[in-house]
Amino acid sequence: MSYLVLARKWRPQSFADMVGQQHIARVLTNAIQSGRIAHCYLFTGVRGVGKTSAARILAKALNCLDGPTPAPCNECVRCREINEPRSLDVYEIDGASNRGIDEVRQIIENVRYQPAAARFKVYIIDEVHQVTRDAFNALLKTLEEPPSFAKFILATTEVHRLPETILSRCQRFDFRLIGVHDIHERLRRIADVEGLNITDGALTLMSRAAQGSMRDAQSLLEQVLSFTEPAAEGGAVDEPLLRDILGVAERRVLYEVSAAVIAGDAAACLRLVAEVATHGVDLAALSRELVEHFRNLLVVRLMERGTDTVPDAGEGGGARRLMDLTDEEISLLRDQVVSVDPETLIGYYRFVVQGDEIVARSPYPRFDLEVSLVRVATMPRTVNITDAIEELRRLEQRLEGTGPARESEPRREAEPLREPAPDRNEEADHAAPDQAPPAPPVETEPAAPEPGPAAWKGFLDFVAGEQRVLASYLEQGKLLEISGDGLKLGLKGLYRSYLQDRENMALLERFLERFFRREMTVTVVLPPEGEAVSEDPSDSDQEGAGDIIDEAARIFGGTVK
Repeated sequence: MSYLVLARKWRPQSFADMVGQQHIARVLTNAIQSGRIAHCYLFTGVRGVGKTSAARILAKALNCLDGPTPAPCNECVRCREINEPRSLDVYEIDGASNRGIDEVRQIIENVRYQPAAARFKVYIIDEVHQVTRDAFNALLKTLEEPPSFAKFILATTEVHRLPETILSRCQRFDFRLIGVHDIHERLRRIADVEGLNITDGALTLMSRAAQGSMRDAQSLLEQVLSFTEPAAEGGAVDEPLLRDILGVAERRVLYEVSAAVIAGDAAACLRLVAEVATHGVDLAALSRELVEHFRNLLVVRLMERGTDTVPDAGEGGGARRLMDLTDEEISLLRDQVVSVDPETLIGYYRFVVQGDEIVARSPYPRFDLEVSLVRVATMPRTVNITDAIEELRRLEQRLEGTGPARESEPRREAEPLREPAPDRNEEADHAAPDQAPPAPPVETEPAAPEPGPAAWKGFLDFVAGEQRVLASYLEQGKLLEISGDGLKLGLKGLYRSYLQDRENMALLERFLERFFRREMTVTVVLPPEGEAVSEDPSDSDQEGAGDIIDEAARIFGGTVK
């Protein structure tokens, strides 16, 4: 008997045996039990996730001698004919080689005749997106109103290429990528039956390399079976040996590369690429793994939110729900990015993705991967724009001699001016001789400044002493109205957006209350036409950008060439 590959030998034979597609198995099972069997089904998903297997199982469920039943016996003549396959009433058609209108017309002609022996005629059209548009148009009427004994099952990996008229006539089922844990369990079962001594770590590595495809995982396992004799004496197939067989990089390399990138050590990145290239690792595959790895770093950083524990995968989600990784790997990711800004990680990811696109089509993948990693490792770190503006203003003040001498000097509270107390000796001279000297006057708090245009300059100085950035934004506006009830400012662009922020607005209102000693509301509007108000640099494109460059050059004492 000829050899049967693992993907065919271990093909699921029932809905209960399907891995990772329980949602589809449940719907089809309930449909058969209730008699609500559609005339056309569309199975879509990536390669190797069970689309054709599910189509065969559905055909057996409809034609089993005990059926229609959601649990075909796989022993009757009808089930055996479909399994082998040699059934006269179940047609498996390749859409790529039967894509023309003539082949479709033949299907339309044959579908009118009663089944030869089975209960239903079942047409399984694989890779149906390869069928031409004219052929689809010819099939529309048959798909909409087929004979009661005819069922169509369409399978495709590119559902977006199907016409809307076809999609509207089908019940669509989307097959998911199979999780690493589910693939691992199936591979363990196969390895035990086939007599392969392999460690769980190696199976996990193989499951992850399959990228959600059970057929790819079984093909990798078969490659390992060809390398070693089943039930042979000696050590088990472990992770280092499996990497040599499959030519994949160690997970350790991914963490070392990301550590070197975060540390800005470009030389370490070059050494790591040289190390994996020496061992014959597929560099294009390594580049793809780096894309996923940097994505995982960003996910962990965003999901952690400063906590010390790994989020659970229960209700509400968490890092483990978004990544198919072990607790140990998630902990390593968290340790690497605990002090890295999310914006920096986004920059890492974008550069790695761009590098992967180049490596995938490059005749020199090693060199392009090296350049990509050097570019990421030397990427400038992101700086908050508010902090950058504040630092520039501090530097300007120091250069002009108007700023504080040292950054570490404590900031003093701005105090309202007080009237000088009268000289006690002078009062005593004017007092009557027979009168006792008056008691020292009780020091009272002076009256608060009256809100008005005259007090606006004093308020700006007060805010500058407390929050220089906020004061700089206020200086760019036009004072439209100030009274005991509130303040109305005219601002444009970025300056208006900054002050309309809830936190900045609350801070400004607190400063108004402290200075004028009364509660005041703040209104920020666009200034009237013709008023001289500073423009947002982003509103003037080239001109604004040039002003910023000239200002930076002036502060740092440089020139623009």
